[in-house]
Amino acid sequence: MRRGRVCAQVAPQRRWYAACSHLREENLPGMLRNRLLALAIVGAFLGLLHAHARSPAERTAGLYLIALPLGYGHLIGAAVFARSRFRRARGPREAPWLAIALAAASVASLLALYVRALGSPALQPLVLVPMLLLSAWHIVENDLALAGAYRDALRLGAVTRALRRHAIALALTAGVGIAALATHEGALFSRAWFGCALVSPRAWLTLDELASGVLLYHAVSWLLYFEDRARALQARSAADATRLRRRVFALHAAPLALNAALFVWLPALHVYVAAPALYLFWSVLHAIHTAAARGFEPRRAAA
Repeated sequence: MRRGRVCAQVAPQRRWYAACSHLREENLPGMLRNRLLALAIVGAFLGLLHAHARSPAERTAGLYLIALPLGYGHLIGAAVFARSRFRRARGPREAPWLAIALAAASVASLLALYVRALGSPALQPLVLVPMLLLSAWHIVENDLALAGAYRDALRLGAVTRALRRHAIALALTAGVGIAALATHEGALFSRAWFGCALVSPRAWLTLDELASGVLLYHAVSWLLYFEDRARALQARSAADATRLRRRVFALHAAPLALNAALFVWLPALHVYVAAPALYLFWSVLHAIHTAAARGFEPRRAAA
């Protein structure tokens, strides 16, 4: 059991976040609490939405005003924290502008190809289905990895090579996919893509609400994790804890404010910015980027 490590970046082991194990492992709050609290928050949000927004269009607007920008805050936060760790690992060097330009051009090219594929009914299922599955797998894998972080002094490790955990992630991902096909919109997509409804649709479930619920659960779980990290840092440095809280708040509040401003003053632009298909593109890049940054855990030597 790990007892008295100092909060520090552990680059050779490719740890996603540094350890904060001056707290005893058995005193750390478990991931079960986070899961139950995240589910309660998502359930309360969707319940309030149904109570105050009667029409599906009003509920969809509420989902796009809350869930989607929180998701973007999560994506931006992951990129910002990863860049900060990368710069600390590299040391004070000049900015690799050529690499940044190449990455930007590559992403722009991928986005153009993605938009082109969405315009083709024949290509839509070949593009969207794998992307949706990858995005859902990322959320489930992160949930399992966060549970491991609470057993490892709040340190999120590399992507596991254990087949059992990936089998669990794939099974839960398949469950999310079946639930998506059980929505009215999912049945329409099934008929358009496969010629029939693969799952009997449920009138009480919409695809927007299901996707937003999964997205909110993921974002809230990470916010709870960051709060636990801030509380762990408090014992060592109150200033570091406050800085972390402010940074996380700013990264999530900025997309919320910008999204609301576009919704009120530039609704024509908001339609494109808040499109779920556009968020799916960025979420898939986020899943690939974070998995690559974490890396795979080392292979165990044969006995």
